[in-house]
Amino acid sequence: MKKGTIFQLNKGSKRLFSGVLCLVCTLLILGLASSVAISKNLDPQKKAMIDDYYNKAWAYLGQMHKDVNNLDKAQKLYLKALEIAPAYATTYWKLSEVSFKKAQETKDSEAAKKLFQQALNYAQTAIQNNSKSVEALYWLGTCQAKLAEMAGIFKAMGLVKQAKKNLKQSIDLESNNRFAILSRVILAVIYAESPWPLRDLSEAQRLSDEAIKLDPNLTLASVKRAKILYKNIGKKQAIKELNRCLTINKPTYLWDAELYDWPEAKKFLAEIK
Repeated sequence: MKKGTIFQLNKGSKRLFSGVLCLVCTLLILGLASSVAISKNLDPQKKAMIDDYYNKAWAYLGQMHKDVNNLDKAQKLYLKALEIAPAYATTYWKLSEVSFKKAQETKDSEAAKKLFQQALNYAQTAIQNNSKSVEALYWLGTCQAKLAEMAGIFKAMGLVKQAKKNLKQSIDLESNNRFAILSRVILAVIYAESPWPLRDLSEAQRLSDEAIKLDPNLTLASVKRAKILYKNIGKKQAIKELNRCLTINKPTYLWDAELYDWPEAKKFLAEIK
């Protein structure tokens, strides 16, 4: 649960605060209702076209480890879906995902930063159209965490706090959603790699343990958990988790495992042995 600040309000302030709170709640409800209405009221033929674009784009994403140009192909399909329904939140968080992955594959740091910012903008638009989107909150929090990392934690403390808030909200909304599981991993990394006073290795381990329990085949969770175990418990447990990571036969996201997680696990294993 979030910790609040305790303060006193006079009667006028209480009425103002209550009014603002009611307005915020109303806007959140209207945002969610608007997104649901768009989905339900969309012409069946157009909805079928969007779903077809989604399925084809997902197939391209699943092959990005073989050819990163598949990211561009997926992006084009999502942009076509956006033309059909410009206020459809799902398309925006999917565009955020593609932009983020394109940034990961971009060697030039300034160009990568622009793509991460683009991914963040797409996620923000998704939230504007559906404030209760677990997926959008995950990508928003992840983009904020990445941009904070690039800027330096102390220079971007506000972004880190926003990232934590959005990632926690995605977990609270739908705890077993695959993006809520991923949110636990990113939160764990924030707690493990941030300097004091943000660092909390116990919380980092708790979150990574939860992620592994919910999805044992999530290689991202496994390699990050190994690094947390190394800091929090010791080398023996870290090596055990790294070996488990490298022997996962059916990773949840094969492309991420091959491009990022397994190479990271091999490198870290070599460093600590």
